[in-house]
Amino acid sequence: MMRTSLLMAVLCVSAGCARVPTVPVRYVVSSAEAPTFRISQGQGTAILLVNEETGARAASMGVLELQGGAGVAPHIHADSVEMLYVEQGEAVMAIEGQMMPVKQGDAVYIPAGVRHSAAIPDNVPSFRAVQVYVGPGPEARFRQGEPVK
Repeated sequence: MMRTSLLMAVLCVSAGCARVPTVPVRYVVSSAEAPTFRISQGQGTAILLVNEETGARAASMGVLELQGGAGVAPHIHADSVEMLYVEQGEAVMAIEGQMMPVKQGDAVYIPAGVRHSAAIPDNVPSFRAVQVYVGPGPEARFRQGEPVK
């Protein structure tokens, strides 16, 4: 019996069920109330919806908006998977050196540790995508941008 309890406790701790939230969980987050930051040299915004600050520990979700001609420099998320759902516009993404066009209605999966970037063509008025990180944290870099009121 003692062995089973100890094993269950170890599994619970490793799975994260024993973690106590440091902030109250917000089950619904209004985009109107979510912090928004300018990114991509002022050519875009990142809306930070669900993340550790709203009590989400396993993943984060935001909205990425970029103007035509904007881009996201090559980078890697060592410990986080990134997924995008393109709501509007189109882009050319480089994922592990492969150029891949993405457009409205496409879903993009980028495994942890994979180098990637994006470029919005000049003739595209705007690009908008829902962005999810499984393993939150990478979205924190957007806070370096100027806050949008």
